[in-house]
Amino acid sequence: MENNWNLAAKARGDFADVLDSLSAEQLAGQTLCDGWTPLDVAGHLVSFVELSLPAMMLSMAKAGFDADKAWVANAEKYKAMGAPAISKALRDKGSKTAPMPVFSTGVVLMDVAVHTQDVRRGLGIDGALDEEVLRYALDWATTHKQRKIHVEPKHIDGLRLEATDMDWSWGDGALVSGPAEALLMGINRRDVSAELSGEGVSQLPS
Repeated sequence: MENNWNLAAKARGDFADVLDSLSAEQLAGQTLCDGWTPLDVAGHLVSFVELSLPAMMLSMAKAGFDADKAWVANAEKYKAMGAPAISKALRDKGSKTAPMPVFSTGVVLMDVAVHTQDVRRGLGIDGALDEEVLRYALDWATTHKQRKIHVEPKHIDGLRLEATDMDWSWGDGALVSGPAEALLMGINRRDVSAELSGEGVSQLPS
């Protein structure tokens, strides 16, 4: 798959739209990411347009090269920008490549797409991902050589994923069918089993 940073900019802009729509109470609410508020998620996502490669590597070193600890620390740092400034940065720098050049568009786009729905679902807000963003994310998660950064291949091998609301499918084996967005969330370890059907649903990663 080719890099498409304009599509990453689209996804970042869509998240900024969601962020702009939230009240102060909602910004401090719950998302599907355990322990993270929408503002925490926003701090995480904006860190990828604010951090330089040296700054990212320094944050990794401070975290003992534990990526999860580094992401948490960076989210805490950059959420202090506040929601309006984060939204502006995501729009102004939306097509900026990842701080680590080895990361493709898919690494960023998957992160933004899934976290956008983490916020919406956590707050009970309706809203769909852009279809092009969603299709790219699904293709990347199932075919790209870097996909294990987000979706461990062994967790979905042996499954047949079929979207019921767009022309997309992948794999052979036990069927998992449902809306494309629910498929994306399901393979990213979010519990959306009630929205999916097929004998493969119980095999999705948890």
